[in-house]
Amino acid sequence: MGATESRLGAAGRVLIAERAFVGCLLGTWLLTAAAHYYVMAPASVLSRVADDLAVTPAVAVWIVSAVPATWALTNFALGVWIDRLGEYRVIVVGTAVLIAAGGWSWWAGRRGTFYPLLASRLLAGVAVGVIWTASTNLIGGAVSGANRGTAIGVYVTSAPAGFALGQLFGPIVTARAGWPANFLVMSVVAGLVIGVISLSVRRLEIDPVTNTASMRSNFTSVLSHRVVWYGSAMAFVAYSYYLFMNSWMPTYLGNEFALSAGLSGLLTAAFPAMGVLSRAGGGLISDRLLGQRRVPLLQVSFLVSVPLVVLIGWTRHLAVIVAALVAAGFVIQLTFGVVYSYVQEVVETSISGTALAFVTSAGISGAFSAPLITGVLIDWTGGYLAAFAYATALTALGLLLSSVAPESPAADRSQSR
Repeated sequence: MGATESRLGAAGRVLIAERAFVGCLLGTWLLTAAAHYYVMAPASVLSRVADDLAVTPAVAVWIVSAVPATWALTNFALGVWIDRLGEYRVIVVGTAVLIAAGGWSWWAGRRGTFYPLLASRLLAGVAVGVIWTASTNLIGGAVSGANRGTAIGVYVTSAPAGFALGQLFGPIVTARAGWPANFLVMSVVAGLVIGVISLSVRRLEIDPVTNTASMRSNFTSVLSHRVVWYGSAMAFVAYSYYLFMNSWMPTYLGNEFALSAGLSGLLTAAFPAMGVLSRAGGGLISDRLLGQRRVPLLQVSFLVSVPLVVLIGWTRHLAVIVAALVAAGFVIQLTFGVVYSYVQEVVETSISGTALAFVTSAGISGAFSAPLITGVLIDWTGGYLAAFAYATALTALGLLLSSVAPESPAADRSQSR
């Protein structure tokens, strides 16, 4: 009788833990999707935003780049506090700041004031960064190593989903309530889903926070691993290319093919939307079919991306561009879930938050810089040829890096079993 009760109790605890994990995954997914909607919505109506703020599109794009700017600048340092305070506490504080920044963005947008709007987006970038890194660490640390790539891959599909929704619904919300209303959409959703996370995390089985080492010690430990450097460099390239496509394709399609903002946003949404499949699929393929090897998938992603970006910039056939956007969005986002697992697996658990913050900072530095560099190239040349040459160079650099990068140590452990 005692043995039966023990087994039933164990089964009950497993069921509760599984439900708690699903709740945390769902809650963090929705929160991050809302945050990325906030990031991308202005890009879908950039010309309208520029007109209302009385600036050029090349200046208005700073509204898009402001979020990844402070994300990149602050995330590595804040990663240490994720390791010290725990992921849940950081997520709660980050969500509160994000909700406040969304309200501030709405107020500044309604008044048509560029610099207060820019300041609110800079503040939001700090919050989005810590939410992303803490959530990635929470989800990756709650599963076994054999399932880590899959779990993180599912979570990071929230970013392309948010971007796609921003491209798709940004013009619709703008037409009905004005573009600043997009910022309030994020704040409302974030306020609702933090409750789901709070209810679920209490029953999630995770290791307690034990890291009390100095910030310098954590940084030194993280940066001593070659995999961290390679993973961060590839993240920089992949995110640069990703934001190049997301931020400028609606304007490119509108200017070169005389499409409306709504239709341009709809077609561009195909690019990030493919990440819902490929980010989860990349982790699953890497875990199940490649024995937790990460590098082959990274190599394929960059290899296929090079000719696709050339095709998008060269062809004048809209149907070909749309097909290439779908393919390009799928292959480049194979890297995103995999690169986080690639880095997390090489460091000790006690500093994984710092390591993920470093690779995220590198990736988001690319996300910040690419739209701005593209805007400068377009202004200088008066066209898009140099911009697409820049994107081609990025994907070629990614292919070179992935060709010489060392394999994840998890692959060796998997093969030895």
